[in-house]
Amino acid sequence: MTAVAARGRLGGATAVLGTVGAASVAAAAALVLPLELVVAGAIALIGAAAIVLSPRAGLAAVAVFTVLRIPEVATEFHGAPSLFLPLLALIALGLLVANRQATSSRGGVSAAVAVAAFLGVAAISLLTAPDATGTLSTLRGIAEDGSVAVLAGLLLGGTASLRGLAWALVVAGGAVGALAVVQFTLGEFATNFFGFAQWAVQNIVDTTDDVRISGPVGDPNFFAQWLVMLLPLAIDRFADETHRRMRLLAAGCAGAMTAAIVLTFSRGGLLGLAVIGLVMLMRSPRRMRMLAALAMVTAALVLLAPGRYLERLSALSDLGGVEAGIDPSVRARTAELTAALRMFSADPLTGVGYGSFSEHYAATVRDLGIDLRATPREAHNLVLQFAAEMGIVGVLLLAGLAAAVAASIRRGRRHFRSISDGRGDGLGYAVAVGLVGYVVTSFFLHLDFARLPWLLTGVALALPRVARLEDASREMATHGVER
Repeated sequence: MTAVAARGRLGGATAVLGTVGAASVAAAAALVLPLELVVAGAIALIGAAAIVLSPRAGLAAVAVFTVLRIPEVATEFHGAPSLFLPLLALIALGLLVANRQATSSRGGVSAAVAVAAFLGVAAISLLTAPDATGTLSTLRGIAEDGSVAVLAGLLLGGTASLRGLAWALVVAGGAVGALAVVQFTLGEFATNFFGFAQWAVQNIVDTTDDVRISGPVGDPNFFAQWLVMLLPLAIDRFADETHRRMRLLAAGCAGAMTAAIVLTFSRGGLLGLAVIGLVMLMRSPRRMRMLAALAMVTAALVLLAPGRYLERLSALSDLGGVEAGIDPSVRARTAELTAALRMFSADPLTGVGYGSFSEHYAATVRDLGIDLRATPREAHNLVLQFAAEMGIVGVLLLAGLAAAVAASIRRGRRHFRSISDGRGDGLGYAVAVGLVGYVVTSFFLHLDFARLPWLLTGVALALPRVARLEDASREMATHGVER
């Protein structure tokens, strides 16, 4: 018997013994613990083993954890400890076991630089602000959110891995979108479905209030923003996949996300939906057919939209007004934007400190007479938030990051096209459109729930490397066939 055969039989015997042992432990646990807890534990152990054995599976897990917000939901609704850091630890262990450091260490450099720059600018703004609080926890939050961008660079390989990540994001987005739509349609508001289908009664227009769905995010506007970012990936999967079932799955996910965006009542979300629809249409080889489909979907959304939806959209034209008859939410947004400009003018170099806008809001708008609420508010505009909280340095950081992402996507797509990889090029385009959707919705939102934007940013920064790895893989396959 050869040494290789011996090791193979030993490995097989170990696997059998391990399976029998695990089954025995599970059976014993089922006698003293609730069945659902045993099942959840078994799934967790299997998932942990899969991640350690294949770290790239961990990236899909990160995508699902991010979109479903599993760590936050588990903590806020079920009292569980944080699950995100253990997931990162499992991926790190998998990288060590697989001895991937030599081949993968360069993959996350661009993302690591971007995260480090963000951390540095945020730290400077906080250290120079005399009344900044919670500096360490704020910086830790940035590092945790930014870590997913680094993981994308470390773990993405060729086009197949990029496609797998896209599917993980699409299916997770479709699942929470479908759950939210079912909840709204059936009126099941007595439950939040374990925290994955949150909702709240909020102002729609004038004195009209209605339910606004917010999924696992907990805020309808940010929930809409996330779905806007994911929808281009679903459209790309529908256009690219060759198997009918996969196309139907992609179409179902896209439809669920589109309907959920409408039901959030988010004006910025609907504007983002329109923009990404048009931008995705530009790349379609069947533009007229897609345009007709888009027109039909738009008409259906208008006809089926909840009451006074169009009135809520039309209120955007009053942004900047302060008259008594102006929609209250629009008046509030006007106050927030004005406050951001005042904070920036008061400290244009480093701002009032990253994450400190809400602490300075009340004092800043006290004499404006626009928003008389005493509750803390946010800037609701990404650029003005960076200007108010981190000054001109923060604005330059945001511009530099946007330029780096755009250049990286362009390089990656150019390389994909040079090797005739239409799938990679299409995925690169979809990631770019998703980030365009983020920019559009960020005209109405500040930086919060940042993990998904960071993940797509990491994918964008990794595209050139993914294209190079795909090129090298094809080259090796070609040479192998020739030999």
